[in-house]
Amino acid sequence: MNISKTIHKLSRLYNTTLEGFMKEMDLTKPQGMVIAQVYKEPKTIGHISEAVKLSYSTVSSIIDRLERDGWIQRVRDESDRRIVWIQKTGKIDEIRNKLDYFHENFFQTVLSDLGSEELDGIITSLDLLNTQMEKKGVGSVEVF
Repeated sequence: MNISKTIHKLSRLYNTTLEGFMKEMDLTKPQGMVIAQVYKEPKTIGHISEAVKLSYSTVSSIIDRLERDGWIQRVRDESDRRIVWIQKTGKIDEIRNKLDYFHENFFQTVLSDLGSEELDGIITSLDLLNTQMEKKGVGSVEVF
């Protein structure tokens, strides 16, 4: 189906651009995934590992590098010293602002040559696709 190929191509183009942006900040895609996990609230390595679908040892290594570079910090739980929380530092807030700016400018730049009718058509089509996927339970139901 053409829709599948088009979505795949769009996703690849966007991800390639995002990875270039992350590279400018000396971050890898897996590091970005870990940072995204602790952005809103501290989590344990186990929780992060489960969420990003990487092994505990891989996530632990990523966290070592992120901690070394000042992106995150390990903090022992006050009530149970066996638990170690991974939490963000102020450096993540700085990158989050840059990332938000990137997202806004990316689409603004890419879509700047389109008229309002074309933009409305894109939005309508994407909304329709999202609605259909939600209605069919995509993401929670196995499709193969």
